[in-house]
Amino acid sequence: MSLLDFFYSIGEATEELFRKAKYHIKEIIHPTPQLRPPEFRILCRLVRKTMTVNELISLHLQLCFLTYLIANFAVVFLTSTPLYLLAVSIPYFLYLRYFILRYGNFLIEEKPYRVFYYGVSIISFLAFLGYSLLKLTSPKIYHYYAYVGAVAVAVLLFRWYFKRTFGRDYTYGVVEELKGDLVRVFVHDDLSANVKPGLYWLPAVPDAKPGRVVKILVEDRAFRSAKPVRIIEVYLSQSSQSSTEPKNAM
Repeated sequence: MSLLDFFYSIGEATEELFRKAKYHIKEIIHPTPQLRPPEFRILCRLVRKTMTVNELISLHLQLCFLTYLIANFAVVFLTSTPLYLLAVSIPYFLYLRYFILRYGNFLIEEKPYRVFYYGVSIISFLAFLGYSLLKLTSPKIYHYYAYVGAVAVAVLLFRWYFKRTFGRDYTYGVVEELKGDLVRVFVHDDLSANVKPGLYWLPAVPDAKPGRVVKILVEDRAFRSAKPVRIIEVYLSQSSQSSTEPKNAM
């Protein structure tokens, strides 16, 4: 290769690098909603069970938030500089916004998830930032107690707002099996109803046949996930493409 060709190859590689960087920066600033869900290859191998796309996205958001909390704990207790929190929080919030805008359309209800994770993430950031600033003033022990109490009030107020705005006492599921006076129903992850995904045995009702989507009454429980109680409506249309039906997202 001649020296001129070598410089040309460097120039082309640099141009391609800038082109890709420009594309990724543009996607971070203005994410494009996708037509295909994320693959979650590593997460699927770790979970080792069939999950819906909604469940996988929800689990991914939970793990991202948990990682963010652990990173903030490490920053607050291992350093004395509040600015380090920004080094953790800015990439996290950029990724959270990017991921939800890009794949939020695959959630059964996108807005509750968006409001919930934005809300708890902002509260967490302000809580850690406030604690870090509080340490710099050498406060008395009762100052810490008052601060923890203020954070707890903020969390409870957000919980009240979320339940009032998005909370409901019902969810949806798909009938999987009939057995005597009982039906086994698959319920997806439902943040608004505070229901964990899984299979639940419920009292049988007329027309509840395998494959049909049903509306389920849930019983709220303090500081625990809600409990599916009984079927209150059966949708007679039967489709294997229902968004609430278990799917192999791998």
